[in-house]
Amino acid sequence: MTTLTHLDWQPVILLKVVRLPFSDLGGLSLKCAYLAHEGERLLYADWTLDAAERAEPLVFATGWTFTSMPTLPFRLHGDGAKRVPAGTWVLPYKDSLYTLYGTASAVLTRLLHQIDHHPTDPNTITTLIRLTESI
Repeated sequence: MTTLTHLDWQPVILLKVVRLPFSDLGGLSLKCAYLAHEGERLLYADWTLDAAERAEPLVFATGWTFTSMPTLPFRLHGDGAKRVPAGTWVLPYKDSLYTLYGTASAVLTRLLHQIDHHPTDPNTITTLIRLTESI
């Protein structure tokens, strides 16, 4: 097992607006992870891995290559199959930011569920009015 503890692992938030076929938005994908740069490869380690556990085969290449680690925040652009999809924002990890996006994701999910099941309910209409007035 090749250890990778010598790398500069950065705690990050991976944020992706999920788009569904034949529609615009489907919600948010939110994940905490550790990223490191080795050679030209961007490596991924699961958030649950302690520093001493960050070794191959538990760590994997994302499929993204850079000459150096990009400055956070950045967005992954390009084509091709990658373990971390194009369009993903890589944000510096802050507990407050993760909590904010997690709450936003839950609220969006509840709103879409409410619209799907009760599109003419007065509570749905009131929520939509308040939302559209605040944006």
